[in-house]
Amino acid sequence: MKGIVCSGKGEGKKYISIPEYKKQIEEKFNFSPYEGTLNLEVSKELFNDLKIIEGIKIHGFRKGKKSFGGVKCFPIKIARMECAMLMPERSKHRNVVEVVCNERLRNGLKDGDEIFFYFEPFLKKGMDAIFFALPNEGKEEGKVTIYYDSPFEEGRRDLCYEKNFPDTYLKRFIARDTASIIFEGDGKEEHSKLFEWIRRKNYSIISPLRKIKYSQLNEWQIEVKIKKE
Repeated sequence: MKGIVCSGKGEGKKYISIPEYKKQIEEKFNFSPYEGTLNLEVSKELFNDLKIIEGIKIHGFRKGKKSFGGVKCFPIKIARMECAMLMPERSKHRNVVEVVCNERLRNGLKDGDEIFFYFEPFLKKGMDAIFFALPNEGKEEGKVTIYYDSPFEEGRRDLCYEKNFPDTYLKRFIARDTASIIFEGDGKEEHSKLFEWIRRKNYSIISPLRKIKYSQLNEWQIEVKIKKE
């Protein structure tokens, strides 16, 4: 995926240096962030999709009489560097995300430069939602599709919708721990990457794989739990 480097107001550096924010980033992304952010302008469709998708939560807090808002984050890679994409709840930016890393990302970059990035697997709470599911044999897809065979071939699947249709049944998704990866395209590489990540993390799979289609992005989701030794 692509973003365009743009200038911010310097607020990223101020907020990343606040211990309450910095500590949470260190705990959830396993790196100490450089005190500054790289601003990337992304497409309207991608930005709106990310507003819908549940990410990793950096919690807001109060210091004295001042409150600081929460931040939604996603793990990404830029040129093999582990980074975190930030979407502050109170940001007034449109179609702009902020990126942090353990080193300064802005070196050698100027406004207008293109940056390519991709999303990494992560663990989050799943959807707490109810859909109407229609069993299907073939390649057809619904708003949410739950795959019981291969997600790339014809097979058994449930097509899920928000409104009731003939022959549908009620299906509920419970907000369990969910392994997720966001992608564009057919998702074959991300499919393999997600299951390899689950194996390395020693998680047990407790649900069928589901694919969620948004305006520009797609997401693989599968519910998991940590194996007991």
